[in-house]
Amino acid sequence: MPRERAAGYVLFRLREGKREYLVIKNRQGGHWGFPKGRVEPGEGVEEAARREVAEEVGLVDIQPQPGFRELVRYRFFRGGEEIQKEVTFFLARAQGDGRPAPREVAALAWLPFPQALQRITHEEQRQLLEKADLFLSQNPASG
Repeated sequence: MPRERAAGYVLFRLREGKREYLVIKNRQGGHWGFPKGRVEPGEGVEEAARREVAEEVGLVDIQPQPGFRELVRYRFFRGGEEIQKEVTFFLARAQGDGRPAPREVAALAWLPFPQALQRITHEEQRQLLEKADLFLSQNPASG
């Protein structure tokens, strides 16, 4: 079974003292989740995650939160072939609103935790958001 490696970020910001999370709607599958993409040859996972955030939502001013790194694994089918995907996610505070990349992202939204949790399509990314929110709640200096 072919394997793919990807990386991404759970992004948050503070608006009027309240935390919001960025969720994006993937143009291809129509699912809601976090900015992520393939790790290119010779590229580290953190480097890939930053590049993907810049490409998909145009955010380059992000502050990674030390100590948060989660691995999400899942399987999907492409062209009748089962693919095993492994995605490393990091957590970062973002500045700005971002903008969806027209070819990849159909929409983006900054939402409070409960609404973001409801909007996310796949269970493994909902669990990821729960872990990120708990991490931030336990590390008040982060956000």
